[in-house]
Amino acid sequence: MIDVNGPGQQPAAEPHIAGLLAGAFNSFRAEISAHSLPGLRPSHYRVMALIPPEGLRLSLLAQRAAITKAGIGQFMKHLERDGYVRITPDPSDSRAKIATLTPAGEAAVELSLRIIAETEQKWAAALGAKRYQELRRALNEVSLLTPRNDP
Repeated sequence: MIDVNGPGQQPAAEPHIAGLLAGAFNSFRAEISAHSLPGLRPSHYRVMALIPPEGLRLSLLAQRAAITKAGIGQFMKHLERDGYVRITPDPSDSRAKIATLTPAGEAAVELSLRIIAETEQKWAAALGAKRYQELRRALNEVSLLTPRNDP
């Protein structure tokens, strides 16, 4: 594990931003995991949520998910085996594959969106509505500092 404070340095009086973001994300992941369907991890929900109703080529899904084509292939094998997605040849290019959500996949995405909404409500209650909106705005601003390569 990388010590973000540097080798041999004492921990900073204030937690490092990477640690704060990791802590918030771990809290969020714990909420999803606590209510997850068997065999699904938070990353599965994230990838499934990127698939539109008409389906999406695996290569484009890999780009949108910011993972390799091999990685998306592994995700899709797992999700297809468990009945959350259907993989079919692309009619316009038989070498390409298209992923579409099954009814179980659609239900899983709906579940994840409910869990996200409930988690946001918990966080807003804990921070207060004004501070929570400030947090959302600040995180959005930070996310825009890095150019995205979305197709």
